[in-house]
Amino acid sequence: MESCLLNYFVLNDELKSVCDFNPYIFEPFSPVYEVIRIEKSVPIFLEDHIKRFYDSCDIAGIAVPIKPQQIKKRIKALIDSNRMKTGLIKFLFFVHPQIGNLFSAWVAPFFFPSETQYQQGVRVKTFRGERENPHAKFANLSVRQQADNFIKNNKIYEVILINSKNLITEGSRSNLFFVKNNCNILFTPHEKLVLKGITRQKIIQLAVDNGLDVFESEFIKEELFEFNGVFLTGTSPKVLPVNSIDEQQFDVKNHIISFLQEKYSELIEKYIRSFSW
Repeated sequence: MESCLLNYFVLNDELKSVCDFNPYIFEPFSPVYEVIRIEKSVPIFLEDHIKRFYDSCDIAGIAVPIKPQQIKKRIKALIDSNRMKTGLIKFLFFVHPQIGNLFSAWVAPFFFPSETQYQQGVRVKTFRGERENPHAKFANLSVRQQADNFIKNNKIYEVILINSKNLITEGSRSNLFFVKNNCNILFTPHEKLVLKGITRQKIIQLAVDNGLDVFESEFIKEELFEFNGVFLTGTSPKVLPVNSIDEQQFDVKNHIISFLQEKYSELIEKYIRSFSW
């Protein structure tokens, strides 16, 4: 069930009290949604998230009667009214059979990794599951709930989804990269298999800009043993090292991972400095 934090949320073009937030209105549907990280009151990579939102709606065959500037205006109102400095904002759109078009945005619960997790890495496990359409960001409650239950029961940070062809795809809410020692190549599951995450795209571009080769391919579960380092990317984790997948251990101090963590932090700071509504 969705949770709404702080004082206000957006419903269509109005600011509403969180007392009026009704999470049950979304549950029977699979809305197209986005989650944006807020730092220093700035929505990080806002334009990229809005573009992907419209791309997902196109894939779903949904005509959105809202312009990008209107979405920006509503997100700004949400940040300003809640005096929000740090956290996550979720926004979504769907057509309700009785009510009609519904756009909503709110401050969502967030669990950013700790400094210890960035330094020591996190535990993950493989999990059989796949999203029907990986290129569109839909609220797939079935896969997400199963993954969340597995994560909770196993006391891990994330799961790595393995599809019906035994291919490694992505995390339940993150993308995945691999590295090998003494090899300036970044490996990642092919984009046809995954959601094209905003952070994923930024990391690939940073790698290319800094002389690293990027190799997108299909990797089966058993090929995990060929890699020395693994990291997750996403709106919440940013660039987060993995210390183990199932029983296999990985090097969290790999120089490529450390380098990309630094470059990604610099990219965010640059975006914050240059951002304007």
